[in-house]
Parts: sequence; C-alpha cells; structure tokens
Amino acid sequence: MRARALGAVAALALSAGCRTEQTLVKPDPHLERMLDQPKAMPYGSEPLLPGESAMQRPPDGTMAVDADRRSALVTTGEANGSFADRVPVRVDRPMLETGRARFEVFCAACHGVLGDGDSSVARTMALRKPPNLHVPPASTDAPGEQFHTIRAGYGLMPSYAVQLTIDETWAVVAYLRALRLARHAFVADLPPDLRAELTKEAP
Repeated sequence: MRARALGAVAALALSAGCRTEQTLVKPDPHLERMLDQPKAMPYGSEPLLPGESAMQRPPDGTMAVDADRRSALVTTGEANGSFADRVPVRVDRPMLETGRARFEVFCAACHGVLGDGDSSVARTMALRKPPNLHVPPASTDAPGEQFHTIRAGYGLMPSYAVQLTIDETWAVVAYLRALRLARHAFVADLPPDLRAELTKEAP
C-alpha cells in the first residue's frame, strides 16, 4: 500500500509539472508594438525630415563605427594630392605571404600567376588584355597608385574594395613589388636559409 501511495504522489507531481496554465498565456497587448513599429525605411519618405527623405546625410565630422582611423596615406594611398611612394605599413614575411595568397585568388586569373598578363582569361579578352605588371606603365606606378587602382578599379578591372581589406590591399601591392624583384634576382644574392631551401626544391 505504501508503494502505491508513493507512486500516486509521484504521478500527481509529474502531472502538475506538465500543466500549461502558467506558461501558455496570452501576450500582453502592449507587446504588439514590438511587432508593428512605426519607422522610416531606407529610400522612403519622412515628412518631418529635411527634403522629406528618410535618408539624411550624417552630420559633419561623424565617423562610421568600423571606420579605419589611420592616416589617409594608409587608407587611401595618397595624401596632399600625391600617391604614396612606398608602402606605408609594416612589410614582413607574413604580410607578403598574405599578399601572395590574395594575388593568386583575385589578380592571377587575369594578370597571371607571375603578373606578366599571361593567363587563360587574358587570352580570351579581345577588347583589352590585362597589362603585364612588370613593364611600364604598370611597373612605374607608385605603390599608392597601385593601391588606389585595386580599391577603385580601372578600365575593365572592377574595384576589389569589398573583397580585400585595406591591409590585404597593401599586402598585394607589397607582394607585387617582391614579385618584380624576384624576376631579376640571383640565387647567390639570397640569404643562406633561402638558398638551402631552393637547393632542396631544385630538380
């Protein structure tokens, strides 16, 4: 009998835990305002704003939350009307490796892996072929101008400002300069560790 009584008590406790009177309640009518909120939509009209346009120009001096706060030379490649004549950020081996990776993904399809304008895409472009980046005029562009070209696009080449961050763009510019130097470098001029590495890879 005692076991049956305990079982009955346990069953009542479990059934009480499954009751929904306290959990399934009608939402507070005041919460409906969260579902239907009066607001101005992008490109919409708003009679109370200047020009009755919902989209207003930000006040002078405002800056986006994710804006790059570095100098204009770093973020645009130019300052005081002149392009940067050198890469204005730290250049090291990891940066060049990043530049190589991004170049091979976004640039090599047209400009070729070596940057010489020889690629399967370039061979089918009849209107205007991608230039060889190792000869003038492309090879004589200042680093800042190359940065600007990548960010803004030029001719048939689109902007890659969405695909590449500012630092990645400078990495591509730095890698391209290293690629040009490598075309005319002698193995004997390389550091001992690199010479040893090339010796292992040589056939």
